[in-house]
Amino acid sequence: MAKSKEDVVSEFRVQSIQEAAIRVISRKGMAAATMQEIAEEAGVAKGTIYLYFRDREELVEKTFETAIGELHKRLEVAFDTDGTFEERLRAIITAQLGFFNENREFFRLYHSLRMPEGTSAQQRRQKRNCQPQFQTRVDRLAKILQQAMDASEVRRLDPKRLALFLIEGSTAIVLERLSEDAPPPESEDVELIVSTFLGGIAIPKLKRSSH
Repeated sequence: MAKSKEDVVSEFRVQSIQEAAIRVISRKGMAAATMQEIAEEAGVAKGTIYLYFRDREELVEKTFETAIGELHKRLEVAFDTDGTFEERLRAIITAQLGFFNENREFFRLYHSLRMPEGTSAQQRRQKRNCQPQFQTRVDRLAKILQQAMDASEVRRLDPKRLALFLIEGSTAIVLERLSEDAPPPESEDVELIVSTFLGGIAIPKLKRSSH
């Protein structure tokens, strides 16, 4: 069924408001961003925002859901990649770093929801919105790790803890890249994460003794 003109206009306005919210939050932080500033950034009246969002909290929640949904669509494609564990791992890390590089203004919103500001109630609400997406990602990666263990590609360890270790480590690299004026090429950080995870950082004793 074709969308009506009103539906198209509404979708465009919602997208414009959400993009404005990300830009304002990226500049001022979650706690300092106001509805008035977001309205001015979007080029609409403040009252227009309330036609689509109940309050600032709902606007932030929906904006986060939209953006993180796009990230997880990209990651789902990477998770479903065929090949060895190393090839699949490279695809996942490349997708993650690529998304944040292309959506740098999303960083402040993402970081604010991971490290919430505001009242205790706001913090609980933000964490509640962030947690399900994160848990889904942990579970998918743990499943891939279990498959790699069953195929004798990696050592048998706790797959969920390994997934947490990898996700938090790669997220730290993402946050560092987004805070840098001139981050290294994505391929270098993908290689750093993948090679360190698969090979570790210790030099084998045999190689050390030969020097």
